[in-house]
Formats: sequence, C-alpha cells, structure tokens
Amino acid sequence: MDRRVSKKKLSKHLLEMKFMKRTKEKKELQDEEEIRSQMFDAEVTPAMRVEGDRFMIESSYGPIENLKFGRLSFKGMNPEIETIMLEDAARDENTKQEMEVSDQEMADRYANLVGTMQKKFATKRDAEGKRAGPVSSPSTSKLIAQTSSFLAQVRKESDQSQAKKPNFQKPSED
Repeated sequence: MDRRVSKKKLSKHLLEMKFMKRTKEKKELQDEEEIRSQMFDAEVTPAMRVEGDRFMIESSYGPIENLKFGRLSFKGMNPEIETIMLEDAARDENTKQEMEVSDQEMADRYANLVGTMQKKFATKRDAEGKRAGPVSSPSTSKLIAQTSSFLAQVRKESDQSQAKKPNFQKPSED
C-alpha cells in the first residue's frame, strides 16, 4: 500500500480530457476496488480469493433440470414455436451424435491399443539382453498347476468344515 500512496497522481483536468477518459475510468475502478477490499478484507479469506467463482447463477431452472423448451406447438398452430422446437431438437441430436461412440468403433480401438502394447513390450529386453516376452516355461506351468491344486484342496476343506456344523433346532415348548 505504501507504493500506491507514494505514487504520483494525475491532475483532475488532465483526466477529464478526451484521450484520458479510459485512464480515468480505470483509476476510478481501482479506487473502488481498493475501498471494497479494505471493507471486506476481514470477511474474505485468501482461500476464497484463490478459488474464485464456484457457483454459476442461472435465471431459470430449465437448463439445470434438462427441461425441454417451455412453449410447445403442434400441427402448425404456432409456426414460430415449431421452428424453435425443431432447431432445439436438431441441436440436441447433434450433441448426442458427437458424444456417442459405437460398440464396433470402441472394440476396434481397444484391439488396436492391445496390439500397440504388445508391439511395445515385444521389443523390450531384460538385463542380460534377451528379449523379454511372455514367459511360458515349464517351471511356470508347474507353478500354475500347483497353485490350482492347492486352491482346489482349500475349497474342498472349507466345504467339509461347513458341512460338519450342526443345524440348530428350535427347543420344544413343553
């Protein structure tokens, strides 16, 4: 603030000249902004200043609720409204077409991506300089077989332990 106080001010008559109108308006806005900032400095936190506008003000709830155009006309009763309705429908259809991706196009892109990734990793080499491709050695298949047999055994034991639990009976009311 000391900088602004020591800053030289332009004379009133100079600011009223035609070519200085913009400068005068700019100076007035700066002065008003300075007064506002001093007035509300205690209420407005720095986080609020940085974050900016978080809310959007809408005069109608129509766009928020995705409502259709407010006035409707059918069978040529009001041609102006019908043209507006047609334009609105065409605009909505264009936005849907831009956003939609067909299943076939998505599948093609995914297949292309998978192929690209396979090509990328097919050229990779490990620390010894050998190609690092998909590992399918006998030790890997043996490990997979052991794992599947272990899982089958665990499932069998858990089924047996569940079968051993007695069902509770309701006591007789004698």
